[in-house]
Amino acid sequence: MGFKGITAKSIYNNSNFFAKKNFGQNFLFDEKINNKIVTTAGDLNNKVVMEIGPGPGGLTLEILKYSIKKLYIVEYDLRWVEVWNNLKHLFLDKLEIIHCDALKFNELIISPQIIISNLPYNISTQLLFKWLRNFDRYETLVLMFQKEVADRLYAKPNTKFYGKLSVISQWKSKVRKMFDLEPGSFFPSPKVRSTVVKFQPYIKDELDKDFDLFLKIVGDSFLHKRKIIVKSLREYIPNIENILNNMGYSKLIRAEELSINDFKTIVKAVVIHRNLL
Repeated sequence: MGFKGITAKSIYNNSNFFAKKNFGQNFLFDEKINNKIVTTAGDLNNKVVMEIGPGPGGLTLEILKYSIKKLYIVEYDLRWVEVWNNLKHLFLDKLEIIHCDALKFNELIISPQIIISNLPYNISTQLLFKWLRNFDRYETLVLMFQKEVADRLYAKPNTKFYGKLSVISQWKSKVRKMFDLEPGSFFPSPKVRSTVVKFQPYIKDELDKDFDLFLKIVGDSFLHKRKIIVKSLREYIPNIENILNNMGYSKLIRAEELSINDFKTIVKAVVIHRNLL
């Protein structure tokens, strides 16, 4: 490929840049860890891959070792955009650099099949919710989050971390914790542990067209976690008690006790109710 000997650490050292805290930059130089993250994504052969916030390229260089079709790196920090533009010729036609705010970027125009990223923690959940809307367009996502956020992604009902993020993520995909990373794995070291999470999106279901409604109902259900759900959802459907009763629950049930399928049943009932109005 023509980039033997180049490492993320050497790119960082030669750049004389510093990590910007407001960009959520914590760089991962360990090649074994970066390779472990990339291999978690599975078969990359002839795949279109996207990475957010590559920085000096710990993950980038590992991805480029595979027989991918194309890697798009989306970088907001102009310093790193310039670095990668200067290095681009080393990777033939395998690498494209996009200077853009990832929150505003329409990734569907490049149709990535796989997303692999050490996400900037200050926008990680915003990015995930943006992608969740069209999750069926991707084959696999391997993303790194602050551990506290990751714990919410795969949490089960009646547990401490179960909430809106758990329900929406698990509605749209199979979510698996892969492994944790200690702060010392990064430079500069964050104050929190990190977790690599793998998402395998499901195909569209009948409620995808009501994504915004699903999001709002689940969000309102968990807005006051200890509040019984009938008080949160009566504005959506007056006979919510009957719906819950048909599901085998009392009117005193709380959101944290409901499964993903329970929420799907409630949203379907709301859709039917609205269609009858």
